[in-house]
Amino acid sequence: MQQNIDKLNTVIFDMDGVLFDTEKVYLDVWTKVFEKHGYKITKEIYCKVIATGRENVKKVFKEEFGEKLPIEEMYKEKDKALEEEIKKGIPIKDGAYELLKYLKYKKYKLALATSASRERMVKQLNQSNFKHIFDAVVCRDDVKKTKPNPEIFLKAAKKLKVNPQECIVIEDSSAGVEAAYKGKMTPIHVVDLKEADEKIKSYSYRSFNSLYEIKGYFMGE
Repeated sequence: MQQNIDKLNTVIFDMDGVLFDTEKVYLDVWTKVFEKHGYKITKEIYCKVIATGRENVKKVFKEEFGEKLPIEEMYKEKDKALEEEIKKGIPIKDGAYELLKYLKYKKYKLALATSASRERMVKQLNQSNFKHIFDAVVCRDDVKKTKPNPEIFLKAAKKLKVNPQECIVIEDSSAGVEAAYKGKMTPIHVVDLKEADEKIKSYSYRSFNSLYEIKGYFMGE
């Protein structure tokens, strides 16, 4: 893993759980859908599927709750409920704008790499005050393989015309941190729903509790 972080000039951001407080909204929506169908989902189960893509979510949920789980119907209900939440506006994570603004000022190349669909990515970015900050964006529609496969981050690096080894990736999920590591990038973990467990620690350069802490680290505080 890349260790000399001071010499790196590119930062790739995940979206959900890093820049937007989406994962808590997702968990709340899924909890209500599961309860409607007579099931109970826990935060621990949900954390297993964060950022891993729709097909993997279906696979894991069926493994956890059985093959009879009406996942296709549940997904339709989840999508409809989530769309309503997005219309209300997804909260931006504390420190997101400040960190992006600082990195832009310092001439870092910035990219967004999200497992969300292009439609949802655009909706959320349009609600934010940093939609024009990124030099490149990559979403689920642009890749064949989801995290922990590094394809999405490698595509972002290619769009920015930089080598993977020049990239820092800021991620909240275990799958995202692993993907960045496998892509020979420098993963930085920020705590959201998922605390830094041993797996995350083994793949991460550092783990921080907030984006404000990450900004302070870049500033040398």
